[in-house]
Amino acid sequence: MSSVLSFVSVARLDELPADRGLRVVVDGVGVGLYRVNDAVYAMEDACPHAGYPLSEGQLDGCVVSCDAHGWPFDVRTGFDPDNADGFPVPCFAVEVEGNDVRIDLAHRINDPRRRHDASNSP
Repeated sequence: MSSVLSFVSVARLDELPADRGLRVVVDGVGVGLYRVNDAVYAMEDACPHAGYPLSEGQLDGCVVSCDAHGWPFDVRTGFDPDNADGFPVPCFAVEVEGNDVRIDLAHRINDPRRRHDASNSP
C-alpha cells in the first residue's frame, strides 16, 4: 500500500519573515515555518529544553537559536548544527505552490528511526 501525502495550507509565502520563523498551528501542533533563500522548512515549534517557541528565536542562515537559552537548531534537519547525534526537533514535508505554503504533519522528514534505512537516503 502506498502512502499518500496530506498537505494542508498553513500560510502565504509573503507572510514568512526573513529573520525568524512564523508560528502556525495544525491539528493542535505548533509548527515554525522558516524561509531560507528560495526554500521553506517546517519544524515543530518547541525547544526540547523547555518548550519555548523556536519561531521567536533569531534565524541566521539555516540555524534558528532559541531565545530562552540559546540552543541552535538547523531548520533543514532539526539537529543542533554542532551535534548531529541524538533526536532532532521534528521537521515536516513542505510544498509551495505559488504563494501557498503547505505542510504534511504525517510526513516527518527527519524521523531518527528511519535514519539508517537505505530507501530514505538521498
